[in-house]
Amino acid sequence: MKSPFRIVGGDVAAFTVALKVPFITSAGRKEATTNVGVTLRLQGGARGYGEASGSVVQKHLRPARLALALRREVRRCLGRDARDAARLARAAWVHCAEVSPAAAAFECALLDAATRQMGVPLVEWLGGAASRIETDITLSAAGTGEARAAALRGHDDGFQTFKIKVGTGFAEDLARVEAAWTALKGSTRALRIILDGNQGMTRSSALRLAEACLSRGAPVVLFEQPLPRGKLRDSAALRRASPVLVAADEDVRSREDALRVLEADAADVLNIKVAKTGIAESRDIVALARAGRKRLMIGCMQETARGLEASACLALGTGAFEFVDLDSDHLLVPTQPRGALVREGPWLSLRD
Repeated sequence: MKSPFRIVGGDVAAFTVALKVPFITSAGRKEATTNVGVTLRLQGGARGYGEASGSVVQKHLRPARLALALRREVRRCLGRDARDAARLARAAWVHCAEVSPAAAAFECALLDAATRQMGVPLVEWLGGAASRIETDITLSAAGTGEARAAALRGHDDGFQTFKIKVGTGFAEDLARVEAAWTALKGSTRALRIILDGNQGMTRSSALRLAEACLSRGAPVVLFEQPLPRGKLRDSAALRRASPVLVAADEDVRSREDALRVLEADAADVLNIKVAKTGIAESRDIVALARAGRKRLMIGCMQETARGLEASACLALGTGAFEFVDLDSDHLLVPTQPRGALVREGPWLSLRD
């Protein structure tokens, strides 16, 4: 008799979802995201889903290339046993080394299908540590008027942590933070601000901005990847001088990257994204960060609510993340693929 865990089919499809408002960073501007979904089907009836978010900035992560890589992986795995997910996922990471979101999406689909067939929800398989988590809301690098309006919208929706994109120049960055904080500072909630430089700053400009924001009363607690990837010596010096925590994001694209950041003591916080490192390697990075006594942040690309499920499972399952940046579905229009993810303002949980 054929095993119920035998992979018997799969589908790959690209689709586009608009953003509620244009999303701007120091690296570019997006008005919509084109993602690629992959669904694997097992003999026993279970289906697993993964999603890769395309990038207009990183040309090698265009949707067509992600879709091609995923179709190849689906063909390779036909007839294989989904319980061998670890081996199949490792092979996918080798085949898709240049398009990591595709490898991550394939790994998510494999684990989702296998755990569903087992009758064990993925979040429980990953530890089942929490039933809900609170995420921040991201304000893009728009002008002061939009920063103020976005901050007010986020506050009205119940958010307490606001991640503000910076790296567009000191005066513009400071004006954006001031506009958002002016709109928020009358709140009765305990609010926090995270600055996200997206590699667009220098050591001196990052330090200057952090100090200027604090001097104006803005409750900045974290500065995410202000310096270009690989500048670990400068990042370590910034971390020592910074009045706020410094997080490594683009500097952590693999387990080996995480080790280099830890060895250089180049960050206080390691930002994990499933799209960068998948699930198995993300768990390894969690273990390394804990051993190195570093804090953890989980982030996302521009996945839909359905695509964000795997990241939510990792965060809820491990309970490891002090900083949660899983807001991509909230930034997209409501007409998007949805699964078991439940959002109540900043709070995320999973439907049974």
